Amino acid sequence: MIGITILFLLCIVAGGYFLTFQTLYVQTSSVHLTVPRMPPLTLIHITDLHGRTRYLNGSLHHLLNRWKPDIVCVTGDLVQNSGQLARLMEEIAKIEARHGIYFVPGNYEREEIRGWQKRLYTTGEIAACKKQWESQMTVLENEDSLIKIGEALIRVYGFDNSTYGNEQYDTHREVEHADWTVFLAHSPNIISLIHEKGIHANLLLTGHTHGGQVRLFGRTFGAYKDFHIGQKKDKLVGLFSISRGLGTAKIPLRLNCFPEITVFLINH
Repeated sequence: MIGITILFLLCIVAGGYFLTFQTLYVQTSSVHLTVPRMPPLTLIHITDLHGRTRYLNGSLHHLLNRWKPDIVCVTGDLVQNSGQLARLMEEIAKIEARHGIYFVPGNYEREEIRGWQKRLYTTGEIAACKKQWESQMTVLENEDSLIKIGEALIRVYGFDNSTYGNEQYDTHREVEHADWTVFLAHSPNIISLIHEKGIHANLLLTGHTHGGQVRLFGRTFGAYKDFHIGQKKDKLVGLFSISRGLGTAKIPLRLNCFPEITVFLINH
């Protein structure tokens, strides 16, 4: 009887370690790209932190800074609630990106969860949060930013689909002479708008799905089962990338779906 009890406890400990490791050990996905007329460039994409800044293999800024990034793109859901934002922004401030950090809001920039209760932020609360975002990042809400690196001009356009229906794109503002265009959006559903309007980019970065967060038999279940994980070629945006993100939502664990940062190595 004692032997069975010990075995049972060992199974619980092993299972707990297994889930903790898969939830808190960050994997790095490296993507090599060749882009004409561009200097060597390192772009890092992170998303869906949900308030988490420390992992088994290091803090967020440590995981990013070791790559010496030129540009960091953050596609929403920084925190679960506004009480976590100040601490998270302290961590963002430690990220060393030569040409800036670019941010688009996600649904958790418009709402929060405290306990099991979800509520929408007021207009005043969103404005207060935005001040904190802008202290460390360039916030893009249906607007673009131009980055000049050497002789190359990079355009970063951020769609605000933190609430579906907010997304806007003015084709008259397209920069014809940009050497490389990156689209940012929180939800991969933005691809429908892109195809509907026939707009072009070289890279689309999104999150929101958490890669399913809990995956069984190599499959995603639920609302996002039809979306891919990682990178997929697309005729309009070149490369359509959906990150597994870094945090968790609803349940505080991951299974067969490690948290992820994506490093794009251009002309390395």
